[in-house]
Amino acid sequence: TEHTMLAAVAVGVAVTSSTVSEQLQHPSPPPPPSPLVPFSYHGCLTEPSKSLKWCDPTLSHTERIDELIGEMTLSEKIGLLSPNKKLGDMCNDHTQGVPRLGLPPYMWLVETNTGASSACLESGKCAVNFNGPLGVGATFNRTLWTLKGTVIGTEMRAFNNIGWHRAAGPGLDLIGLTGYGPNINNPRDPRFGRLSELPSEDPYHAGHYATAMLKGMQAEDRNGHPLMISFLKHFTAYSMETNRSHSNYNVSLFDLFDTYLPQYEIAFKEGGARGVMCSYDAMNGRPSCANDYILKTVLRDMWNQPDAFVSTDCGAVKNLLGPPVNGHNGLVVSTYALNNGTDLEMGTDIMYLNLEVAVAAGLVEESTVTAAARRTFVPLFSAGLYDPLDQVEWSTLGEEVIGSDLHLQIRDEAALQSFVLLKNNDLLPLKIGTSIAIIGPIGTAHDLFSDYVGDQVCPGKTTKNSGKIFNCSTTIFDAIRTLNVGGTTTNATGCKIAGISPFGIPSAVSVASNADVVILALGIDRSIEHEGLDRTAITLPGHQEDLARAIYALKKPTILILTNGGPLAIDDIQDGAGAIVEAFNPGFGTPMLARALFGLENRWGKLPYTVYGKDYVNEVDFFNYEMAKAPGRTYRYFTGKPLFTYGFGLSYSNFTLSCTKTTNAFPMNFSCEVHNVGPVAGDEVVQVYHSVGAEIRAAANHPVPLRSLVQFERLSLALGESASVDFSLPMTAFALVTANGNRTIYHGNHSVVFSRGHGQEVVIPITV
Repeated sequence: TEHTMLAAVAVGVAVTSSTVSEQLQHPSPPPPPSPLVPFSYHGCLTEPSKSLKWCDPTLSHTERIDELIGEMTLSEKIGLLSPNKKLGDMCNDHTQGVPRLGLPPYMWLVETNTGASSACLESGKCAVNFNGPLGVGATFNRTLWTLKGTVIGTEMRAFNNIGWHRAAGPGLDLIGLTGYGPNINNPRDPRFGRLSELPSEDPYHAGHYATAMLKGMQAEDRNGHPLMISFLKHFTAYSMETNRSHSNYNVSLFDLFDTYLPQYEIAFKEGGARGVMCSYDAMNGRPSCANDYILKTVLRDMWNQPDAFVSTDCGAVKNLLGPPVNGHNGLVVSTYALNNGTDLEMGTDIMYLNLEVAVAAGLVEESTVTAAARRTFVPLFSAGLYDPLDQVEWSTLGEEVIGSDLHLQIRDEAALQSFVLLKNNDLLPLKIGTSIAIIGPIGTAHDLFSDYVGDQVCPGKTTKNSGKIFNCSTTIFDAIRTLNVGGTTTNATGCKIAGISPFGIPSAVSVASNADVVILALGIDRSIEHEGLDRTAITLPGHQEDLARAIYALKKPTILILTNGGPLAIDDIQDGAGAIVEAFNPGFGTPMLARALFGLENRWGKLPYTVYGKDYVNEVDFFNYEMAKAPGRTYRYFTGKPLFTYGFGLSYSNFTLSCTKTTNAFPMNFSCEVHNVGPVAGDEVVQVYHSVGAEIRAAANHPVPLRSLVQFERLSLALGESASVDFSLPMTAFALVTANGNRTIYHGNHSVVFSRGHGQEVVIPITV
């Protein structure tokens, strides 16, 4: 079973979520647990509660929710919509139950962007934490994304089954079944501090990443219970940390529906997302958590998601007391949030303290409170929290699946396919047994994780404590040294990531001078970019470039490895390197990086974003949200010359690509032949883009993308092997977003472009 699943990951074939789930979890064989399970928010398990009508499993979930809400007072319903600080951390959001009705309390927030945020188990096993989402996005592998989601969902369910907790400690912040992630905001600007949390700059790419993850996270048992419930972050147009609590930006309908919303629409309509966390930022004077247009008109009405659950980010209701709303008091802002589409407040209890008065004053209808309360119940009932345990097959999952060997193999496979080979003048792969010097501050760093890594990554420490909290991860130096059997592997830091002192550079040069090959390990970490902190420049900080120039002066064969979230402008140092590898935030994936460097694997990914030159930040206004304003943002609108373009990535192999159109009607079908001409086995990604002709561009009264991704497929080919891959493009793939946010298909000349991210492309003209 493990071999079959990992083979599927390697090839990138389509695997259904149900197949993945059954092979990963084997939910059926063990007997169901005793009803005397640890407390973990399950209701309807005691004999008194089983007699209540809302606990009757013969009724539908809708009928049971109606029964429960019908028995609740206004005050009890309001208690579902805002945290009770007596129960625990306000940002993790503990809402109160209704003891007289047998309804337990609940904690909503578990981060699930890279893993299920949790404390490590007493056995020392920890939740699997994947490499950063940018790297996972760079794999362009839907099957792998589904497996990532399945791992997270499986471990989340297991934590809930055993009554485990987040990092606050035993008995506190018990893990429920609702997770927040993936995060699919658009990385509009390379300075955005949370770029490490995101999978791609392309809306289609990000939407299908989320869709595949959701299919794994929410894989259903035979009775329709998902492993967990996933809510997307951060809805929407959130791409700046500076003044994020009170920011207000002008966003046109064109940009909203062309760039900031499509990935969420895909995730809801194709991936089955159950809700969102609304973001801190305001668009056109309306904060996202009080914006009825995006929360009600778009999400619930236009996208036909009436049960879509909306919770605020931590403290977002309190933020309404300040700009741009400047609400006078808690009564005003709680009313504003609820009436405009928010269901659940996080971080503060303003709604809890004020909504009852608001209803009495006629500012809020009780029916609005009831509707919000209903939406909080829909995901919890769906997950089986109030169903008999023997009807929820996932109830058999226990500690044995946490950090299991299979889950770790999937994690490592995700890392292996994530690295992007940006340059290679025949310097890679390295030969085992070589004299290698690892130079730079990244080489011996343990914390190479993206933002929002799990609560506890290594046993005995939490990310909230100081000290060697990531010391169970392998450094790049140790990973390379382990594989370089028979060779010599040395290291020197040279300088700090952002230090002001260059005094370590001479000693690093001395170490490098005694090696045959130098690996420069440079980059940034979460001290440079993180939640709450944007970058002001996109070059390497501190004296890292000085270190690189000093090493290049040795005229040694030099490989540059970059680790980072946001892209790094390496204009001034890229020419001196014989090979360049983008590793993003590898986390536990450094042993896989070493395997790639030595040629033991040839599984490279493709860039999920554009790498701009250093002057780009002086050419675009960080505070401007227009995607097409010169020189443009992302590959879809950038008219300048990037250092490396979206989708770019090399391999140790050479591939040829030929494509033909096989049908003329919609859906329009195409067939491509990919041939690995060697010299080794390897992976390739075929990317399919749509663009329009000059006449359409001239006639349009709105921006038109240079081109847009509409399909992709990853292939794994043996030396000399050829494979066919078919693409079916619906008519909507040829649509453009107009000035009013609608989609239309222009008659005239279109093109479908097939690309490997470099080399010659195949362009097929289409007349619509």
